[in-house]
Amino acid sequence: MKHILTFLILTSTMLLLTSCDDISTDKVALAQDQFIEKQVIFFTDERNVSREIPYYDAIIELKKRYPDHFKQLKVVSLNTEATTKIADPPPASPAIVVVENNQIICKVEGHKSKENIIQPVTKAIKSW
Repeated sequence: MKHILTFLILTSTMLLLTSCDDISTDKVALAQDQFIEKQVIFFTDERNVSREIPYYDAIIELKKRYPDHFKQLKVVSLNTEATTKIADPPPASPAIVVVENNQIICKVEGHKSKENIIQPVTKAIKSW
């Protein structure tokens, strides 16, 4: 009788622990879907770096003007699967996207001059 009682206690404990393991796995998976409060994201295509020169110049200028807002600049390569996790559909390359409360508040993409990149991004960042 003692062995049966021990077996039941161990079995019920194992069932309880394995069910808790499934719950914690779900929470970890949900934690990967992060909420973006304020973020500047630069979408790049390493195969066309020459087209991105005005964007690099704009980013350098914007970092000088707004160093706190560009500390967490996220650079995403359009040649990876991570792009679709961030933006669906992904923007044309090159692109700068300003996100606030998980909403895109500014998107500059394609062939633009340095000033045509800086102006809308500055306007978006000033609202922060």
